[in-house]
Amino acid sequence: MITNPQHLPARPPAPPSPGTSGRESRGRFFVGWVYGPWVAASLISLLALRLLLDSDGANRGDGWGLLGSAAICFSIGCVCKTSWALAQRRR
Repeated sequence: MITNPQHLPARPPAPPSPGTSGRESRGRFFVGWVYGPWVAASLISLLALRLLLDSDGANRGDGWGLLGSAAICFSIGCVCKTSWALAQRRR
C-alpha cells in the first residue's frame, strides 16, 4: 500500500473531456454484460436437458428446477437488452 508521507489530500480525478460521457468510456464491456444472462440461460438449459434425459430418472426433478432457473435468466437477459436498447436510443 502506498501512503502519502506529507498527509496531503489526494488529487481529484481529471474531468472527462468535453463531448464524452461515462457511458461512452465503458464501450463494449457493458454490452458484454447485456448478453451474459442469455449465455447463462443456455448453459443451464443444456445441463437441465442432460438431467431430464438421464436414463435413471432420479434427477428429473432437478432438471425441471434448472429449466425454471434458465427461464428466469432468459427473462433477465430480455430486460437487460431492452434497457440497453432504450439507453442507446436516448443518445
